[in-house]
Amino acid sequence: MISVDESFLPIKKRFNKKYHLKEVLAHLGNPQTAIKTINVVGTNGKGSVTRFLALGLAQRYPKVGVFSSPAFFYQNERIAINQTLISDQDLRQYLAMVQPWIEQYQLTFFEIWTLIAILYFCDQKVDLAIVEAGIGGVKDVTYLFSNQIATLLTMVGFDHEEVLGTDIETILTNKVLMAKPKTKLYVSSDNIKYLISIDKILKDQQVEIVLGEIIDDEVLYQQANKGLVKTFLSQEFQINDFDFLKAPSLLGRFQVLQTEPLLIVDGAHNPAGIEALIKSFINKYPNKDPVVIVGCSAHKDYQTNLKVLSNHFSKLYVTAFDHFQSWNLDQVMIGEKIGDWKTFLQTQLANNCDVLVCGSLYFIPLVEQWYYNYH
Repeated sequence: MISVDESFLPIKKRFNKKYHLKEVLAHLGNPQTAIKTINVVGTNGKGSVTRFLALGLAQRYPKVGVFSSPAFFYQNERIAINQTLISDQDLRQYLAMVQPWIEQYQLTFFEIWTLIAILYFCDQKVDLAIVEAGIGGVKDVTYLFSNQIATLLTMVGFDHEEVLGTDIETILTNKVLMAKPKTKLYVSSDNIKYLISIDKILKDQQVEIVLGEIIDDEVLYQQANKGLVKTFLSQEFQINDFDFLKAPSLLGRFQVLQTEPLLIVDGAHNPAGIEALIKSFINKYPNKDPVVIVGCSAHKDYQTNLKVLSNHFSKLYVTAFDHFQSWNLDQVMIGEKIGDWKTFLQTQLANNCDVLVCGSLYFIPLVEQWYYNYH
């Protein structure tokens, strides 16, 4: 497997004012139109919904493609068929294949991954593909998957405002319009307050809006995610066996690494995600006041994240981490700063302190790797 630490794709160009993948696909004969697609958009919960969709649909189809992000430990995690990750050999071959297009059209990081996924899924003749948006919806290159079965909308909140806009109506519009005309949009129950706005956005699109149910789960923020999956699969595919919803969620999503003392890691990195994490933690561990360690990316609304955390937990610590996205602690005004998070974390656990680690999905894998090596 190719580690996320390996410089596999050109990473410095993540966004462009104009994207060119559409032109590349047109030159290739628009191979994406052959892929029946379920699009997943939203601010939080996309990864979990994508995982549970894949587990459910594997009951029905031998080849269910999954395109998701970000990668946790290995680059290969972004592209899979029925839980089998794309091989190193295939990844390198497809990267070599698309190299001329990367250079000619100055494709961004996510455009390159999307192109590789499209070509791989076509060559493998997948029955259908679950495609998770990178950022946004209609502005996201995953919008180019035009053979759409339906769109699933997870929890919507503020994140990536530099791309999606700074007000909730603009963000909603961006995400909701991923649904193509005359299709269905399945909306998670935690978006119920936005239903009127969603209806207005789609009034001329002939898109049917279906509200997902809620499933009991001790991790509160998974209740709407799993309910959305259940509603969609039961209505669209007549699937009635939902034992797969008991499977572990994605790595880094309310993941309990140990119980005595408690160590939980969670990739909550925006205000809505932080709120959901706090509610889930208090629901499951009402009598615990853990040591909270936070490592955020520089472009996130970390001041709001820290204010919310400080209102609920008395022991709040902030740390930088070894990744180019890591924040500058000199600009962080909330929480006690720690330098060596590994030594600090080891000391807390040795002293029998419960610990909750949250923040960037670039930070959480580092914590998990350290934990597995340490133990």
